[in-house]
Amino acid sequence: MLYIVEKALNELEAMPREKRENLAHLDSEINDAVEKLKVLKAKLKEDADGK
Repeated sequence: MLYIVEKALNELEAMPREKRENLAHLDSEINDAVEKLKVLKAKLKEDADGK
């Protein structure tokens, strides 16, 4: 799932500036979601390593 979000971010960065500016409000929301997914991924890895 993290891969999908990162890929979407890469595609947004590749967009022309005008289109990106129209979607700027989504940027912070997407970045927050990515950070939360990274934390979740780390916790899941810890749980898997602990078993």
